[in-house]
Amino acid sequence: MRIGLHYLFAVLVLSVYGGKVCPFISSLGFQKWLVFLVGIFLLAAWIRARGLESFIEGAPVDIQTRNQFILDFSLFIGMGVAVTVYNMGVNDFPVQSGLKILTGYGALGFFASADLALERQRKVHQALAEAGRGPKLGDRYFPITLKFTVVAVTTLLSMAVLLFLILIRDLEWLKDLQANQLALGRWAVLSEMAFVGFVVLAETLNLVASFCRNLKLFFEAENSTLMAVADGDFDRRVPVAFNDEFGQMGAYTNTMIELLKDRNLQLEKTRKEILARLGRAAEYRDNETGLHVVRMSHFCAALGRAIHLDGRECDLILQASPMHDIGKIGIPDHILLKPGKLVGEEWEQMKTHAAMGAAILSGGNSELLKLAESIALTHHEKWDGTGYPNGLKGEEIPQIGRIVAICDVFDALTSARPYKPAWPLEKTLDFLEEQSGKHFQPELVTRFKEVLPQILSIRDRYQEQSSLATA
Repeated sequence: MRIGLHYLFAVLVLSVYGGKVCPFISSLGFQKWLVFLVGIFLLAAWIRARGLESFIEGAPVDIQTRNQFILDFSLFIGMGVAVTVYNMGVNDFPVQSGLKILTGYGALGFFASADLALERQRKVHQALAEAGRGPKLGDRYFPITLKFTVVAVTTLLSMAVLLFLILIRDLEWLKDLQANQLALGRWAVLSEMAFVGFVVLAETLNLVASFCRNLKLFFEAENSTLMAVADGDFDRRVPVAFNDEFGQMGAYTNTMIELLKDRNLQLEKTRKEILARLGRAAEYRDNETGLHVVRMSHFCAALGRAIHLDGRECDLILQASPMHDIGKIGIPDHILLKPGKLVGEEWEQMKTHAAMGAAILSGGNSELLKLAESIALTHHEKWDGTGYPNGLKGEEIPQIGRIVAICDVFDALTSARPYKPAWPLEKTLDFLEEQSGKHFQPELVTRFKEVLPQILSIRDRYQEQSSLATA
């Protein structure tokens, strides 16, 4: 569509321009000259369509814009040469007539080719944005200052040369006018100069508008990418389709995002490792190997998937749930390690580990620590409101607390402890069913039994390697 408008505009301009600057073309007659121009541009359009796929669309994205300019400018110059050769060979026009035509084709070709190259740049930008990638620019690029200089110089030279050619012809024409025709002659000269000025100004304004549209695309992509990164999305990239300072800015932005992503992953990995080790350290105080927190956390993730939590939520549960009993580090050894049942004040002091764990984890800014705090505080709450420390009931208990409650109890019952043997699976499942609606949310009991094969596979994978373990 855009190339058609450029070709149509060029035909209209050249049909008028030829008669204004060259008396030989004027001798052909406007209609014959116009038909000849239309034929030349139709031929150029056909050639362009053949070369578009191989020379541009089949080329690497980082050189498509350059190739677009080369193809279109070459076609305009080729048309100018073809018209010149034809007029010199068939119509016996002199070389100076051909030079005037070449000047017109060259000026129009520059503006049209630059605009079409900018359009290609937009297409490349959009394609890269959809693909979420972009080529890396090299050290050599086309500076914006040089682009503006080329456009400014071309604009001024085009206007100066075209006006000069028109004036040469008009001076020869004016000297033959009678005195009473000079006013009409001056008007004719001014109208021709205005025509040239209008054409050059229109082409320049169109080029500026096209360039500004591309800048808007870049700034929108740059800003949206930076905002996404600020929100934690380190997979966003700036499409690098501009072979100038803006392209370099986009490339450096992408490099910065890559570095931030790597460092964020390292920090996240370190944070998860620290949390896991703290959870296991707390568990080692009353468990021989500390694998309880490993099994229980995987149970929680499996149950989360069973109730259709998304992958990210399940991963957070996997990483945060090992901290559920971190408060036990504040419980005295004579209570925590007592082989028998806790009674009276001992049990009351043991129950403080939930609030103590939440206090240890409180004040964190990360989503992971906030989730771990909620788990530590609520994993001993019961569906019927008889749990501790706050006696929450039903939906008052955060979902994550309800999930950890059933997984924690299941693993505790099926694992051997210094003060008890491991329960058989059937007895444990009967207990879960018995506590459905009391200790546990009924729906979670149902879902837990549905994923029991996964639960058992996890238990076998992280089985205790001690004399307390059961087969």
